[in-house]
Amino acid sequence: MKKWNFLSTVIILAVVIMIMPSKSNATSLSEAEKLVQKAENAATVLKWEISLEHRKIKYSDPVTLPNMDLYNTTKHARQLAYNAIKSLPAQEKVKLTKRMESNVDIHFNRSMAYIDAIMSGKKIMYKTNDFYEAYGLNPLSDQTEKAYHDLSSEIRKQAILLYRVYGKSTRDAIIDKYKSPGEKAIQSTKSVISVKMEIDQLHQSIANNKNKEELLLTVKEIESTVNKIHDEKARQLLHTKLDEAKKTIQGDSLLDKSFLYLSDLIREAVIHPSQPIIYALNENKDVLEINYETGKVQRLTMNLIPERIYFYNNELYVALLKGTHSPYWWKEYQEGAIAIIDTATFTLAEQFNIDIDPFDIVADGKSIYVSSGSGQWTNIKGYSRETLLETSKSGSVYHKSFLEMHPSLDKLYVIDTTVSPRDVECHLIVDGKITTGYDSPYHGDYQLNTNMTISPDGKYIFNGSGVIMIASDAKAMNMKYLTKLYFPFEQITFNMNEGFFYTSYGKNLDVYNYKTMEREKHYVMSGDIQNVFYQNGKLVIISVEELYSSKLPTYAIKTYKVEGNKIIQ
Repeated sequence: MKKWNFLSTVIILAVVIMIMPSKSNATSLSEAEKLVQKAENAATVLKWEISLEHRKIKYSDPVTLPNMDLYNTTKHARQLAYNAIKSLPAQEKVKLTKRMESNVDIHFNRSMAYIDAIMSGKKIMYKTNDFYEAYGLNPLSDQTEKAYHDLSSEIRKQAILLYRVYGKSTRDAIIDKYKSPGEKAIQSTKSVISVKMEIDQLHQSIANNKNKEELLLTVKEIESTVNKIHDEKARQLLHTKLDEAKKTIQGDSLLDKSFLYLSDLIREAVIHPSQPIIYALNENKDVLEINYETGKVQRLTMNLIPERIYFYNNELYVALLKGTHSPYWWKEYQEGAIAIIDTATFTLAEQFNIDIDPFDIVADGKSIYVSSGSGQWTNIKGYSRETLLETSKSGSVYHKSFLEMHPSLDKLYVIDTTVSPRDVECHLIVDGKITTGYDSPYHGDYQLNTNMTISPDGKYIFNGSGVIMIASDAKAMNMKYLTKLYFPFEQITFNMNEGFFYTSYGKNLDVYNYKTMEREKHYVMSGDIQNVFYQNGKLVIISVEELYSSKLPTYAIKTYKVEGNKIIQ
């Protein structure tokens, strides 16, 4: 009997324990409710942070990313709340989960959709800028076509992401800021890119020996489309490519044999100081070595886009881009690279990364000096030729500044391109290290353009506006105005042996007496002069020539014998 009473007591106590509310569960529920409340409060703040009307009041540019601290706070609070809810009894779990879904998840998910759309929009903006830059450089390059397709793909991606954004006004604002400019870029150039692709296919058909009559019919059809393109530059380039294809099909050869015609578009060129070789950048990633006597062209394809080239001591220094120049690409985030080509073998000797967005490049054997293409007030940096490490930097210099090395290698002149009025600075170089410089004594007194060259004897600074300044070791005389040429110029080269120099603008070529700075001769050439070099008693000119009856342009090289102030064509 006593045993039965003992067992009864144990059973009753067990039942009581089972039906009594758990103190630990009650505590968990209270804590869970507090965490849900915190998540709701954070989500409410986030809700307003992605409200377009609220952002219009709070931010000068409302269509941007939300305050990511608020997003991350909500994300963290949401996770803590859900972790607490997991341990609750089923009834309480359902109740609090519904609260989370109604008051937290909806705003958190909308914020994710908003952030995804903005991030995609920013990608569209960057890809639009990349496309415009490539198109401006050469509408028909493979890089331009790739940039076009990359932009189109990103626009299609954002179309999907936009459907997830809450609120028509918000979607419209994102479209107006990011998607519409990209679509405009695509729409305005669609015909050019499409025809470029058709011509590429035509060349492939020619290579595959397709029927001549069919090929000529294709040319005629493409020609009809090209004639409807409004972009004059692109239309002319397309006609040039189409004309080359037609000539290949027909087997015609109507070229002036005195010119070396190039298949590439030339955007930057330097000449070897003694050999008949020009180094150039084409419309793609190629560095060209052109022997203008033999007509042989070699090319090195870089893994990055070359921006500028500089020849010194049998080495070609190439500035390589890793991004698009922008005044808002701050210097702490910039990057680029430098390639060094051995011109004796025309092979890549070195390539190394730099923490600057390269714009212009010069060298003196000890160091390589690079100006920045981004970030507004930046520095010129010097990199050791031996170690390839940064060894010096200048004081503040505005981005997109051109560099000109003095022949004595002890001074570096800088001219800005984005500031008005334009100014010239001089930075001293001591043992391969650049120092903080000083600017010219003028501030808008003389109109200057971005073109600057120092005479081979180091006496004068020639500006493309026609202004000539003194290049002096003495600061009091340095960069002082001397005189002005008869006419502005685009290109300049010097024949110091006979005391003449030559300037060009468009098709015009002027001959000046170096001692008097007076113009003595004027010539009009057959094409627009792209580059002019003096070498070994000859002028070597890269020009854009118009071929055939249709006046189509192509890049060509021609040499002219020089006798005193006369140019023998």
